[in-house]
Amino acid sequence: MVLTEVAVAGCTYQWYKGATPIAGATALTYTATTSGNYKCRVTKAATGCYKNSNAIAVSVPCREEDPTNNSIINVYPNPATSSVFISINQLTNCNSQLTIADCTGKIITSFENVSSSSEIDISFYPAGMYFITIRVNDEIETVKFMKIN
Repeated sequence: MVLTEVAVAGCTYQWYKGATPIAGATALTYTATTSGNYKCRVTKAATGCYKNSNAIAVSVPCREEDPTNNSIINVYPNPATSSVFISINQLTNCNSQLTIADCTGKIITSFENVSSSSEIDISFYPAGMYFITIRVNDEIETVKFMKIN
């Protein structure tokens, strides 16, 4: 989950999980990948005065297969840092194509006749939102995922 603080001129930012500061989390946004309560401390650089944002509860459930899921494609973890796992339901010996595109629609990679379960290395992708599109015979489905650092 991406948490965002409003920009204030002359201020610095520090994100916290519970009462503990998160190392290196000093930007306006922070992507929470584990469950917990998060807040941001906004400090006026000139005076040292600060104010904490309201705590935001983040829940990141474990990935479990849903037997009622009618999707062709499942992507996890999401968000991801170095690789994503893709499972493709209803895949038999048929024509299939999988593409990964960035948020501008530029295709980053493409695979033909993919297997029903794959791991894709995304460690070299820049942080951002990506779209995985699978075409199996006449069916097309697109799923988005976030790459974080």
